[in-house]
Amino acid sequence: MASALQGFRFTARSCACAPLSRRCAAQSIAPRRAFATTPLRLEKERSPEQKEVLGKVEKAVGYNLDEELAADKKELQDLLNAEIDFGPPGPDMARRKKKLKETFLNYGDPEPFEDGDFDEDSHDDLPALAHGELEQHREWRHYARLAAWEMPLLTKLAKPFEPPTADMSLRFRYTTYMGESHPAEKKVVVEFSPADMPNLTSIQRDKLKKLAGPRYNPEQDVVRMNCEMYETQAQNKRYLGDLVDTLLKEARDPTDTFADVPLDTRHHHFKPKPRFPKEWVLTDERREQLTQYRLQMEKKDQILELEGQLVDGIKKIETVISRPIAKEALPEMVLAGGKSTAGGKGKGKKVAVRR
Repeated sequence: MASALQGFRFTARSCACAPLSRRCAAQSIAPRRAFATTPLRLEKERSPEQKEVLGKVEKAVGYNLDEELAADKKELQDLLNAEIDFGPPGPDMARRKKKLKETFLNYGDPEPFEDGDFDEDSHDDLPALAHGELEQHREWRHYARLAAWEMPLLTKLAKPFEPPTADMSLRFRYTTYMGESHPAEKKVVVEFSPADMPNLTSIQRDKLKKLAGPRYNPEQDVVRMNCEMYETQAQNKRYLGDLVDTLLKEARDPTDTFADVPLDTRHHHFKPKPRFPKEWVLTDERREQLTQYRLQMEKKDQILELEGQLVDGIKKIETVISRPIAKEALPEMVLAGGKSTAGGKGKGKKVAVRR
């Protein structure tokens, strides 16, 4: 069977007819030149004037123009030969993106990189949480350097404390978060006491307390208000200042003094503060009695110690510790009928009983 197939293959190969052009084509051993319709031209000889001008240029510039032209021709010929051997340069093919190694951190996530020119992840970097800790540590070190080197320079700008005068009855409180932008920074709180407000009578002060409503603290006699409606602290402070002016204007209005309206303090929870009873205060007589009692107890202890009847707590503890530890008795196996296994026979399940 194999010989028949082999003969059939040779017969088919001999019957194959190749094209005449392929069989008669002559193979050239010389490299082919690029296709061009321009005929070859002989190089023209330069005129004496051109040679004179080129000589002056070569002396002025310092290099030979003929050598530069010959080098350019050689470079062009090398380029043509390369195109003949390997063909013209083809289009730039789009590079395939390199797929990153799938790990536990990026499992199921899309490819985060647009370009594939990245090295394979070697897992030698810190995770995002660790980088956050490092950033926080850098921030601490930054403020530590400020406290060590720049904060002492602020002592030159220090001013002596001056207590507020009677005209400064409003106390504003601000909140600042160092190193970050917080939405609570815009909040401003103002506190004032109705008793410190100038040009107010007792009736007008009572009216001011009633107008303040739940913002009045009857225990401390302080009115506290805050504002965070606007974007900046200056705007909120201005709003609170205008609000206080409006309250004072209404309190000074004599048309209605609110004398028939009682002060409502239901919003405030009065917490009872326990005080030390007066009966428990030590008087001189009580101190003398305690001193005499302590002296009597000391004399009694001395008498008991001489008689050997005084109990020494330390010795008691040492005695108990020095005693040998009693071994716990093992439980004895008895039958459920109540008879011991060592005695008569009994029926039932064996049960361990501790005696």
